[in-house]
Amino acid sequence: MSREGQRMLRVISPHLFEQITAELEKYNVHLNDIQANVVEKDDGLEVIVLFGEHFSQSKSHFFGHSESDFDEVEIKQFANTVAEACKEVMVADYFKMMKM
Repeated sequence: MSREGQRMLRVISPHLFEQITAELEKYNVHLNDIQANVVEKDDGLEVIVLFGEHFSQSKSHFFGHSESDFDEVEIKQFANTVAEACKEVMVADYFKMMKM
């Protein structure tokens, strides 16, 4: 995925950034494990969370523009999806590193 046009989620929507990272913390996925970016669109925000070695893996989700559109259930589901994928990649990276 091209990173062109992506900006830091923390800058564009601090509230959404805090909600997502708080959920990820519950799964032991920490800020140093991810990069949270966003592409601003006319009707909302495409959130892209990068993870893995060199942040080469990603998961994305579209959220409506208004902060009131940030549905708590939707955020929890997205965070769960990111956390599961991130944990799989971290485990694979760990075993790859141990083989060296």
